[in-house]
Amino acid sequence: MSMRLLFILSILLLCTLLLFGLVIYNDNNTANDVELSKDQILQRAVFNEFLGINSVREQNEEWIKDQYQISKSHRIFGMDSYLFTGEEFVTEYRGKFFKVDLSIPHDEYPNDLVGFNPAKGAGKFHFDLFLNQLKENDIQAIPVLARNLLYTNVPKDSLINVWQIPYDQGGDPENPMDYKAYSSFLFQFTARYGNNKLIENGGSIKKDLLKLTTDNEIKAGLNLVFAIEPGNEMDKDWFSEKEYASPKILAAFLSAAIDGHMGLMGEGHGILTADSTMRILFPSPTDIKTDYVKNVLRHLKGLRSKAPSNEFEVIPKENLIFTAHAYPFEGGQTGEESTIVEETSIFADSYEFIKEVRELYDFPVYLTETGYDKVSDQISPIGAPTIRQDHIGDHEISESAHLRHLLRLLFTTYAAGYDKTFLFTLKDPVEVGKNGYQTKFATTGLVKKQGAKYQAWYTVKHLKEVLSGYNLKYVYMKQPLNLISLEDDNSRAIIFWLGTNRNDKLSLKFPKSLLYKSELYDLSDFNSTKSLHSICLSGRDTNTVKFTEFPQVLVVPK
Repeated sequence: MSMRLLFILSILLLCTLLLFGLVIYNDNNTANDVELSKDQILQRAVFNEFLGINSVREQNEEWIKDQYQISKSHRIFGMDSYLFTGEEFVTEYRGKFFKVDLSIPHDEYPNDLVGFNPAKGAGKFHFDLFLNQLKENDIQAIPVLARNLLYTNVPKDSLINVWQIPYDQGGDPENPMDYKAYSSFLFQFTARYGNNKLIENGGSIKKDLLKLTTDNEIKAGLNLVFAIEPGNEMDKDWFSEKEYASPKILAAFLSAAIDGHMGLMGEGHGILTADSTMRILFPSPTDIKTDYVKNVLRHLKGLRSKAPSNEFEVIPKENLIFTAHAYPFEGGQTGEESTIVEETSIFADSYEFIKEVRELYDFPVYLTETGYDKVSDQISPIGAPTIRQDHIGDHEISESAHLRHLLRLLFTTYAAGYDKTFLFTLKDPVEVGKNGYQTKFATTGLVKKQGAKYQAWYTVKHLKEVLSGYNLKYVYMKQPLNLISLEDDNSRAIIFWLGTNRNDKLSLKFPKSLLYKSELYDLSDFNSTKSLHSICLSGRDTNTVKFTEFPQVLVVPK
């Protein structure tokens, strides 16, 4: 019997067992040869709640009503700390270095003379209005409050690296009490945009703790922010010493950020002292770093061992969310050679990371950055791998290759168990056609810089609608076949694809009785932008199902 026939029979047997609910689990799988069923599944979210997106602050309300609707959970860039608290300090921009005017008084909040600046931040951007527009459109916002305040740890030449760790002037980065300025800023931000209100309005926030610029009205409890990520990629150890947060440093930073180091900083410091319900994202590491995260938690637990005596939690279980970044690079972050997701360790590394950290603390786990560039991998280090049949348009962009690999990445990370996966990004950071379009992260978006949508935007949006309410039940990833099964009350949704990049195809015929009244969705169908086209499989004695490198969705009634 030929190998091809054995392969076809094994697929047919697998699908038959799967459709009848008779799944077999093999306990001797390798990292890249995986079959998971029921008690091995880590995924807890229904598919339509799984997708998140990285986006930016936006003045165009119509784009929020339209483009942003790809997801109800947005991680917002362009809300860096210094934009709220120190733009007036800047006299000159030099890349990531800022020249600042230290003659302006800049004591820590709430005693400074600069003030919290939500209505006229960078470029006079009105943050209250933007966040309110998101809420009105049912979008949960997670601001990434990365980068430093511009008046902490400033060198004598006043040329400050805005990415440096935000500990106080002359402080010790491993001492939680030396982050008072940043902890105070986080209190100001959370008090305004969190759920707690002023005392006179039924909350617990004192009005005299709020310090704003004179053209800002004192407000609290606007309830416009779902969660806060205080910092981003602070584990970068290939930059200067001032930019790298070792596990000890990040533990100290987090304890200050969480609640002013167990309240020891006094009133007006920390996120949870302003709003005890606010969710806090672990500052996302540059990769899936299980040991790094566990070491931070170990040091954090040691620093906060006396928290109960101060009426605070050692590790606030209801508030923290674990995070990671992961792009489909060959050999991990150091190589940065794009490849197909099935030939990376993203699934195996993610599954083990989620399993290990949830065993320590049963927190949600978010993959806060992942994705493919639309340009070919010869042009961009995270470009989509292409094949000869892919249409490649201007600037080496292939929408079809981007969509094919993006879908496979989404299904792989969903199968690994992340509560949310945030695609990078909603909109292209660099306008295609301008100088620099070929650089990393130039064309990663689902929407063009000027607003037109790529096919991936439509497909992902309608895929969420097709799979709304479905939970993951089964994972089969034994190359080249990849198959995951989801269920709702009435049907099974089976998603399958070949994990190769050679334009491979495989057609199988199934009995009519097995696929009666089933619907097949071809995710490579570019003929419609309004809905995903499905093929009814109930009209023939036998039905041919084609396995391709583009994922397909087969919805089978129970």
